[in-house]
Amino acid sequence: MKRNRSTTLWLSYTGVLVALQIVLGNLVQIAFLEKQMNLGFLPIAAAGYLFGPVSAMLVAAMGDILGTLIFGTGAYFPGFTVTALIVGLFYGWIMFPRYQQWINRIFKNPVAAIAVRALLAALLAAVLYLFLNSYWLTFFISRGYWLILLGRLPFNAAEVPIFAALITVTCLALNRLPPALLLSKTAKGSGKDQLGDADESV
Repeated sequence: MKRNRSTTLWLSYTGVLVALQIVLGNLVQIAFLEKQMNLGFLPIAAAGYLFGPVSAMLVAAMGDILGTLIFGTGAYFPGFTVTALIVGLFYGWIMFPRYQQWINRIFKNPVAAIAVRALLAALLAAVLYLFLNSYWLTFFISRGYWLILLGRLPFNAAEVPIFAALITVTCLALNRLPPALLLSKTAKGSGKDQLGDADESV
């Protein structure tokens, strides 16, 4: 019964987060000269924080594929899905409370620990997006790789503190969810940076 409940919650959260990723990644856009900023990273980070890398990868990949098919103006390109999968992996690896315990040991304050995790995740994601997506764009833009990369660099760098702040706020909000809506075995009295079991609990 407990496992059925966990599976139901996991499926429900994953479905909602995929839908949010599609909407925030495709309908909420801030256009810049070289790239567009969107909020599609937030559901991926939330999946990583709640459930770990596998869920974050699933939300990232399904959001990219379905978002392209629903809203895309061109043909689907798998390279961007590869980037999304890797970003999801690292979001889950860094944000999931059970991992990277050295951060919790250094930063005793749970809010500070979440903020540091968010900053590391946003920084690593920015590097992955910068190098990988710049390469994928060479298939569509008649410019050299390094020219595309250098053009995108200032915007990726500017996104890091914004993404880190928004991820921190989102994870703190997730901590306020009722225990009945979490898969957590550690939600009771284990600190505000402990939310859920890993994907293997599903």
